Formats: sequence, C-alpha cells, structure tokens
Amino acid sequence: MEIDYEMVESESLTMKRFLAWNSPPLIALFLRSLAMTLRFRVEDPRGLLTPQPDQPRIFAFWHNRILMMPYIYERFCPGRRMLMLVSRSRDGEFITRIMNRFGIDGVRGSSSKGGSGALREMVGELKKKSARDIGITPDGPRGPKGRVQDGVLAVSQASGLPIIPVTTHLSRKWELPSWDRFQIPQPGALCRLVVGPAVPAPKKSEPWEAIRQKLEKTLGD
Repeated sequence: MEIDYEMVESESLTMKRFLAWNSPPLIALFLRSLAMTLRFRVEDPRGLLTPQPDQPRIFAFWHNRILMMPYIYERFCPGRRMLMLVSRSRDGEFITRIMNRFGIDGVRGSSSKGGSGALREMVGELKKKSARDIGITPDGPRGPKGRVQDGVLAVSQASGLPIIPVTTHLSRKWELPSWDRFQIPQPGALCRLVVGPAVPAPKKSEPWEAIRQKLEKTLGD
C-alpha cells in the first residue's frame, strides 16, 4: 500500500493546530491544580510585589522557573496585568495562549527575530498611564543558562525603572534535560518565592557589565 505523505503531513499539522487552540485551558487547569498542592513562602521584605496604581514594574526571572510564574503573578499581584516577552515561534503563540488565562499578555520577539520591535513596545508600555508590568526571562529563550542578556537592561535603561528579580526555590522538583534544566515542582513541595532587592536602572554612561553581574548574583542559581 502506498503512503500519501502529503496527507499524513497535513493531518499532523491539523492536529498541532487543534492542540494549540484547545489544550491551553487544560494546561492552565493543570497549573492551578498543581499550585494548590504547593506550600508557598513569600520572602518580599521590601513589598515589591504589592501593586501600586500607575506604577508599572519590570520583573526578571530565569527561564527554567517560568512554569509557575503565571500562577504566582495572578495570585500575588491581584488586579494587575503583565506584558511578557515571548518567542515569535509557534511555541510562543502556544505559551501566550496559556499565559492569557493568568492576566499575562505576550509581546512577540526574541534575540534572533523581532527583538528590537518587542523591546520598543515594552518601553512604550511602561510610559503609559496605568501601564502593565513587564516580564522578561533574561537568559531565554536559548541561553546560556543563568546569563543575563541585553534586553532587560535596555528596557530598564530606556524607561528609567529598576529591575525586580524574582526567583523560586523548590524543596522537591523534577528537572528536564533541557539547556536550562527546566524545573517542574513535585506535588506538595515547598515553594520559596524570593523577591528583590531591586536592581537600579543603568545610567546612560554606565557600563552594563556591573549591572548584569549584580542581577545574575541576585537571581542566583
């Protein structure tokens, strides 16, 4: 029997589109269900998570901690919305549809494609009245792991707003064999949510390397 490879490819594409449109609600439900089993301990001595009207914030967190961040933002920043940098790939569209269910909108771009336009959009957002917060994974989407790229520093400098580092430490977790050792919390784990201290925006005449190192040190491993 002859295999119609064009038909197989077409059906595969149709299935991928179906999943892209219909699985985000299920994944969002999974994240909420998993989060309900976790014990959260917030370490935010400066109150940086506390929402303040008309005062947007720039949040930075490592790519391997991104799984629970939508739920964390929804729970600990109630009434706020975030604009987050995501890839322009099909995976980026899929991630955006999941994040939308937690009050997070996506701006499409990356270090390799559409990045400058996305950064301009984020800076423009921060200058609006009642602006959304900004979320950036400074080592994503390709790494290297734990290395802050220029994007978050550029947004901070252009807007004059400090960068608020956010990270999580899980008592029990699975780590995927990916470039960033992507973390998935095990049910019932303790999740320490550590916020700050804020890293001041780079001045125009100031070299970025010192700010980069400070942010990397604050975010930790």
